[in-house]
Amino acid sequence: MESFLGFFPVAEKTAAELTENILQHLEEDGLDISVCCGQGYDNAATMAGIHSGVQAKIKEINPKALFMPCANHSLNPCGVHSFGSVASCVTFFGTLERVYSLFSVSTHRWELLMENVGVTVKRLSQTRWSAHYDAVKPVRANFEKLTSALEKLCNPKENVDTRGSAQMLLSAVCDFSFLCYLSFWCEVLEEVNITQTYLQSVGLTLEKFIVKLQGLKAFLADQRSEIVEKAICYATTTCKEIEISMERRGRVKLRKTMPGEKAKDAGLTLPEEMKRAMFECLDHFHHELEIRSQAIEKILSMFAVIQPSSLVVATEKDIRNYTPKLTDIFDEFSNEDIFREIERLLRHLEAAKISVEEAKKWTALQFLEFIVTWDYCESLPNLSLCLRFFLTLCVSIASCERSFSKLKLIKNVFRSTMSETRLTNLAILSIEHEYARKIGFDEVIEGSGCESLHITSAE
Repeated sequence: MESFLGFFPVAEKTAAELTENILQHLEEDGLDISVCCGQGYDNAATMAGIHSGVQAKIKEINPKALFMPCANHSLNPCGVHSFGSVASCVTFFGTLERVYSLFSVSTHRWELLMENVGVTVKRLSQTRWSAHYDAVKPVRANFEKLTSALEKLCNPKENVDTRGSAQMLLSAVCDFSFLCYLSFWCEVLEEVNITQTYLQSVGLTLEKFIVKLQGLKAFLADQRSEIVEKAICYATTTCKEIEISMERRGRVKLRKTMPGEKAKDAGLTLPEEMKRAMFECLDHFHHELEIRSQAIEKILSMFAVIQPSSLVVATEKDIRNYTPKLTDIFDEFSNEDIFREIERLLRHLEAAKISVEEAKKWTALQFLEFIVTWDYCESLPNLSLCLRFFLTLCVSIASCERSFSKLKLIKNVFRSTMSETRLTNLAILSIEHEYARKIGFDEVIEGSGCESLHITSAE
């Protein structure tokens, strides 16, 4: 369960200053850092730095405060870095943003878009990279209708600015490279967006995150060639249908030859160059996922001894190898206690007539529910505590951020009357809305009215 405590101003954004502020406010709220068993931040170096970040400084005080990189913030930079490494791909997303900018700047242009295309175009999300899918999808599904709308904006009846912008944009979208990336990113972003949306779901656990991330990595590896070939095929077919030239635009860069060298630089054709660029994007994306998932997989391996998939089938040797990884961090447990309780748990499962095959499919939460439901907490105290530690690790810190856009609106609209205390209180109401709805406000309003009446009478 998550609880929002509030905002606090930050004078300096160094790791040392932020750590001091966090510890100070935890103390003010009556929270002891020594009993903290997990930390969750985004991937900013100040917060997540291995040696001098906030997480490292807090671990110096409490080694049990395991750092968990936010699942959503780990996935987001992977996409940003993957397309940012290829210049032509950056140009593609820039062109896509220009499509939205051209039509959204005028009601006349927007009406023309709706008449010809029938769906709205979206701008690129600045915070959630996977939401680029919402911008790519309508253009991919209605490309010919979109080009028709742009051609109408090139009509001599339109003003000079409109005609000029439309002609430049029409030339940019009616391009083999643009069409390749349109199909390519539509395929990739659909899977990434599904994964990112799942990672924002309530009740997400570490094991679920790892499984979903592995599914995405498998998609990028297994479908690598198919995605690229499909993009080339789509671009080639579309170019032929609407008579778009597939020749390379601009000057072809030639390799400098050495004295006496007679062979000419053949270079790559445009389809070959696009294949190379798309493979580079996919490989970079997959590599980023591998790097950013290492910290999470390390924590998962630390708790391997309580993972159902391995616990119920592990040999005595395996269990004795797994256990020290956990007991080295958490001194509440001993290797022998954990080992004896695992044997006891397996006997309980057998007595409850739960098969090994069924137990292997359980999650850590289901194991804990089994222990609690059958009142085995007293006989399995260390194991149940291990499961609680594991299940309270902060997998994602993005759930509260859903309220930030509303808070920004409130802050801008009521800027003249908004104080820090009031903004914090509104944030609590927004983020803890489930509890706020259960509160009866009639007594609060009556009490507030009586207080106001007393003040008026005194005056």
